[in-house]
Amino acid sequence: MLYKATGKLFCRESYFLYIINMMKKLIYLFFFSVLVLPNVAAQEADSPLMQEAQAEAAQALAELTGEDKPLPDLDGKLTLDDCIAIAMSNSPRAVSARLSVESAAISLSNAKNAFLPTVSAGVDTGFSSSHTNGQERDNDSSASSSIGASLSISGITDIGRNIRTQRLQLEQSRMNLCDVENSLVTSVKSAYYALIAAQRAVEIRTKSRDLYQEQYERTKAFYDEGLRPKVDVTTAEVNLNNENLNLIRAKNLVKTQNAQLANVMGVPRDTPFILDDEIMVEKEDISFDEALTRAYENRPDVKSAKLSLQISEINLTQAKAGYWPTFSLGASFSKGGDEFRFDNDEARLFAGVEIPIFSALKVHNGVKQAQIGLESAKNSNRSLVNEVYLEVQRAFINLNEAAESIPLAEATVEKARENRELARGRYNEGIGDMLTFKDAEISYTDAELNLLTARFDYAVVLAELKQAMGTK
Repeated sequence: MLYKATGKLFCRESYFLYIINMMKKLIYLFFFSVLVLPNVAAQEADSPLMQEAQAEAAQALAELTGEDKPLPDLDGKLTLDDCIAIAMSNSPRAVSARLSVESAAISLSNAKNAFLPTVSAGVDTGFSSSHTNGQERDNDSSASSSIGASLSISGITDIGRNIRTQRLQLEQSRMNLCDVENSLVTSVKSAYYALIAAQRAVEIRTKSRDLYQEQYERTKAFYDEGLRPKVDVTTAEVNLNNENLNLIRAKNLVKTQNAQLANVMGVPRDTPFILDDEIMVEKEDISFDEALTRAYENRPDVKSAKLSLQISEINLTQAKAGYWPTFSLGASFSKGGDEFRFDNDEARLFAGVEIPIFSALKVHNGVKQAQIGLESAKNSNRSLVNEVYLEVQRAFINLNEAAESIPLAEATVEKARENRELARGRYNEGIGDMLTFKDAEISYTDAELNLLTARFDYAVVLAELKQAMGTK
């Protein structure tokens, strides 16, 4: 009984001592994790190679948005530049392209991190209690800690090629962002010009409706005085109703174009925009050969295709490297010990070479796939060159057509105005008929609308030509 009692007392004392030791170790572990580990991580983050990788990634991200400026008020008067700024900030396409650049910058940083060492630290503690029949209970506690750093570079040339590939892919993402921005600018310009054209068409239709209203009232007064037949009153009323119908359609077109501009800008909006309709579109004096040269030099998709060609060449080189030996270098250093004492250390340097003997045609097939990828990139590059030529040619032809149409449309408006005034005067004097006046008014309204279309067609086609040349 005494033995048993003593045994129980012994166990209780052991548990008590174990709890005290555990508390000491936990306190040590707390200070170790708060003071030691952050310093190790800070030293790794402060390394020159890590700083270089982070600086390059930060530079790529800083080029995305430029200066941070407040967005224009949607309820105020919006210029074309205001609408473009809002679209750049809100368009899902632009946001997605910027995120792709950010992801590519992080991938480049990760590729460079292959040259950085890894640091790890660990602690462990435990308690065991065992009892065998007829013997005293055996209690045991243990604790150990370790901290180490290692650097292993397997395939140095592969890492270098991977970094170069990631850098080219980052540049591709930038080019894709530029391409999206150019396309977005053209879309905003087209929607902006289309909305202004629709608004001005409403003004033209309103003036024409007011004229038909005035003419109807005048004709009805003449009829009441017995100076005009009933058919003139009916004709004037039909003309007025037709023009009211045209005005309703013109107003509905304004609503449609307003929704289209809001969609391009990436903002939900039901109320009409207030636009600055003072648009100064300078005439572009450029030859076709010059426009084509600018397109091949400036277009982001052309630059991106060249980058894809370089990436395919690197992939082919990487695939062929499978035939050659692979060299690896490494180094490690660690310290550890029991009871949280770093009494033991180990340093190791190693180098190795791996010679491929048989890979079941894996390398051979990889080289063939890389060659196919390179030929595909070359073919896509040739196809893009043809597409660029066609886009520039189409935009250049349309621009010349719009430029030649404007002076003819302006001359037609002047002649149509003179003809309308003459027909209106002859009818009011009683020597002209209603059909002649109606034809003259329709001709004048159509001439004004044609001039409006020609001017805004020129603005839209000029924006398309700039996009085809890779400029905004």
